Amino acid sequence: MAGTVLEQVLHRVVVESPRKTLPAGDRVAVVASWGRSSRVSLSLSWMVARLEEQGYAVVVVRASDDTEPLDWSRGPANDAIVVRKPNIGYDFGSWATGLELFPAIRSKRYVIITNDSLVGPFGSLEPMVADFENSYYDVWGGTWTNQYMPHLQSFLLGFQGGVLDDPALRYFWKNLPEQPTKFDIIDKYELGLNRLLQGEGFVTGAWFGYEQVVDYTQNPTIQGWRGLLELGFPFVKRELVTNPGIVGDGFRVPAVIAEKYGVDPVEWI
Repeated sequence: MAGTVLEQVLHRVVVESPRKTLPAGDRVAVVASWGRSSRVSLSLSWMVARLEEQGYAVVVVRASDDTEPLDWSRGPANDAIVVRKPNIGYDFGSWATGLELFPAIRSKRYVIITNDSLVGPFGSLEPMVADFENSYYDVWGGTWTNQYMPHLQSFLLGFQGGVLDDPALRYFWKNLPEQPTKFDIIDKYELGLNRLLQGEGFVTGAWFGYEQVVDYTQNPTIQGWRGLLELGFPFVKRELVTNPGIVGDGFRVPAVIAEKYGVDPVEWI
């Protein structure tokens, strides 16, 4: 049986950025990214820049078989730490790698983890960060869904008050087993984390609940994409741009974003 993700990954990681240590401060974001080449999307560039605007030191963990240094030239400059790793463990493996390489993150007051499955942010992250930092949740999410089971969707999570240093959460991230299928990834990683949070009694909640935009079992980021944009969520899921047929009004995504933000989301992926 394969070992843990970290056992397979850590001896192969490289920190390629000039910055290799975390700056002082209470705010850190770990951004999981995947790409076939060294080209950085506008979404990733702006995610990093806008997190930094809100006072977050950013660690980008890039999973890729390409070994060329990342090309950030399409977007704004940033001061992120960039870690390169093999494509093992998906986004959870990348977040676990960032937490293991920079253990001080676990005790920070505010920690955001996110990924580049989002297109955007098309506007400031100030409302998002304010909602997270002013909440009373131990673990906050961008969205809450009842798909599969009630849970915070893992593409955007926030951890407050050093909760990542809790023994149960330390164990979860350190011992992620590699998973063979997408369903296993959802079950063991995303839903597994939520089962742990509920079982350990952590207080959880989200910026946007599913009931604000969709019916009980629907995915708010897919069926409810337009409602989320209207509520101030400055992203859409990448799937909606690359495969708009997954939802009836998916073909409207570029026009709606162009009208609201004046950009073409196709150019951001």
